[in-house]
Amino acid sequence: MQWSRIQVEMPSSSAVSDARLGVGESGLDATAEQMHDDFIGSIPHLDEVREEHHAVISELSQAMEAARAVSRELQPLGELLSELGGSMGEREITIPLPTAKPGELVIETMTEDGGELVRLIAPERFGGTIRHFSLTEGDSIVGARWSDGELVLELN
Repeated sequence: MQWSRIQVEMPSSSAVSDARLGVGESGLDATAEQMHDDFIGSIPHLDEVREEHHAVISELSQAMEAARAVSRELQPLGELLSELGGSMGEREITIPLPTAKPGELVIETMTEDGGELVRLIAPERFGGTIRHFSLTEGDSIVGARWSDGELVLELN
């Protein structure tokens, strides 16, 4: 079975970018890593090198992910919400996530044995959060959005 990714809607940003200088939303708060990534990403002649680099990293990441997946346990939704301080409404699940990179959140689902499994990945610079949980039978995620430091999962 394959995981299916759910797109996480982000609030619209009103920040204006100066393309001439490559200055975006980060401005003076940009880290060296962000500036390096912006610089490398703007050099057209490195496209081939960048593609090869991504291919190697992707291949290694997939192998590591496969090894980790074997050791991860599936949590019941109630346990996950209790651990992370989340809540469940009638048709929504709200999960507070202390992440500096909400744009990189990954929500994936898979149907297994008649129920829906969810994989939540909230990356950070040196690690992050990875959780697997199951939804109540008959429920499935139809949308996701980031709102004021919380991930909101919309159910069918």
